[in-house]
Amino acid sequence: MKTEFGPLQELYDNKAVMEIIVDAHDDVYWEEKGKMHEANNLFKNEQEIIEVMKLLLKSVNRSFESIVDGFADLRLSDGTRVAMALPPISINGPTLVIRKIFSTDIGRDDLLNWGVITQEGIDICQALISKNKSLILAGNASSGKTTHLNLLIDGMDKSKRVVTVEKVATMDTYKRKRTLRLETPTCKQSEMIDLIQKASMLRADTVVVNELMGAEAFETVKLMREGYHVMATLTAEGVSDALKKCELLCLMGQYGIGVDEIKYHVASGVDAVIFQERLENGKRVVSNISLVEGLDENGRFIIKPLFVYDEVSAKFITTPEGKKLLATGLK
Repeated sequence: MKTEFGPLQELYDNKAVMEIIVDAHDDVYWEEKGKMHEANNLFKNEQEIIEVMKLLLKSVNRSFESIVDGFADLRLSDGTRVAMALPPISINGPTLVIRKIFSTDIGRDDLLNWGVITQEGIDICQALISKNKSLILAGNASSGKTTHLNLLIDGMDKSKRVVTVEKVATMDTYKRKRTLRLETPTCKQSEMIDLIQKASMLRADTVVVNELMGAEAFETVKLMREGYHVMATLTAEGVSDALKKCELLCLMGQYGIGVDEIKYHVASGVDAVIFQERLENGKRVVSNISLVEGLDENGRFIIKPLFVYDEVSAKFITTPEGKKLLATGLK
């Protein structure tokens, strides 16, 4: 990947830069160590942006003419995710968003050193995984959900067969044996349902879906209820919001099924939610790990926090329920 990025090559080669955003030829941003920076002199005109798009598409054996409806989503050979937008949908002109994957050398010790989580938090996550609890790993944009999911998979029993399902493959599971990676044929969200169904027939001990964005949520929760161990990621603003959003996504693809039935479907399928967020200062933390224990008499999700982050004191707290889990394990 030494020539495909044109004027962006130096930014791309910088390992500290995780995201590059080109809104216009004179409006370029990048994220480095959790902070956004701005440049306005990398491109001379819109045509130079288009030339970079052509090079990136060529690197994955696609042509510029293959862009349908002004949008393209692709994965480069190193896992970097690229989204392209063109007129008429992009009023600004040609636009690029480049999201690099985190270093494959990141481990749990790094999360501890960076203050993302504590050892007790890691142990709680491990307890959930070891007991085959189906979970949603939720978080706001760029909170590190996929990186954390990679580490959860890496910490699983090596004898377990894992099948990952993604619209565009971005997870880093290359080093783990007994792992099958699936990707949609043409990067369409509508293809996710069929791919999840196929994953269930490929002798999976654990099915991992990254990331729930549409009607495939119903198929994912259905697998949970059928006894499969399932982990899925979801963009949300909190634990309750993650469950409500999952409920909404399930409703999108299941016309004729009532809200109460869908709510029960989610509450009985999802065992736990791990919520990770990116704070205003750029710091990433696992701010909540909670069990989901069904619905109360008013149809609200019953949530039992095990591990929380107090932003005021900047401290992690393992709740009494979390300490009990660590002492006795999950039954």
